[in-house]
Amino acid sequence: MTEASPPTQSVVPILDVPISRMGMDDALTFCGNRVASHQGGYVCFANVHTVTESQSNSSLRAALNSALLAVADGLPLVWVSRLMGRSVNSRVCGPDFMTEFLKRYPDFTYGLIGGSTQQTEELVRRFGIQAVCLSPPMRPFSEANASEDWELFLIRAKEESKSPQIVWVGLGAPKQELWMHTVSKKAPSVIFFGVGAAYDFLTGTKNRAPLWMQKSGLEWFYRLAQEPRRLWKRYLGTNSKFLAHLTRHFFLWVFSPKAKVR
Repeated sequence: MTEASPPTQSVVPILDVPISRMGMDDALTFCGNRVASHQGGYVCFANVHTVTESQSNSSLRAALNSALLAVADGLPLVWVSRLMGRSVNSRVCGPDFMTEFLKRYPDFTYGLIGGSTQQTEELVRRFGIQAVCLSPPMRPFSEANASEDWELFLIRAKEESKSPQIVWVGLGAPKQELWMHTVSKKAPSVIFFGVGAAYDFLTGTKNRAPLWMQKSGLEWFYRLAQEPRRLWKRYLGTNSKFLAHLTRHFFLWVFSPKAKVR
């Protein structure tokens, strides 16, 4: 059986977060092997927002650091890795990963948590998969609420006589990272993927940026233009903080090369 444990040296630390250097194809293969070997864990699709928020949110930082993989969902993280001399192979964007994984492994049994009932039903129909679906109530994260969500999911899985080994979590960041960190301890043989807005994009609920903007690192700008009231503080404020943190870390790196840059 193919080894399903990620090599510890295949990460690059960006602001205390160990970002996997795996590209899309390697991540797909690794996670498929992980499922086949009945090993669990959870995968975070990290971007500037989550990495920056983790600097002031110790619970989020712990969730990212405990993940099986924290892949570079955001292209700026790929650029930063190159500056640090330990380049990430390629961006691993949540919606793209979910699409390719479902196409590559259509015979697995899945779970879909989050989004609306209409969205999860559309995803099941579009990809022709077997899945247990749960749209939990919208509420702030707590360990108790996460545990309750998982118990409801298990009840539904039992009713439908299905045993998902892969669960897609579309609860939005940072809630989904905290949720997976809590629930994965209760399900050691299940692998979770926190895919954020993937449900919206894959069902056409929201339009995704044109391909040229995605490849130029401008997808955030497209989303900001679509939802300025909701996202302006997240993107403009977070991007500024990210640059400030990077400046400080690179200053330490350049002038104290023997120091451990965290």
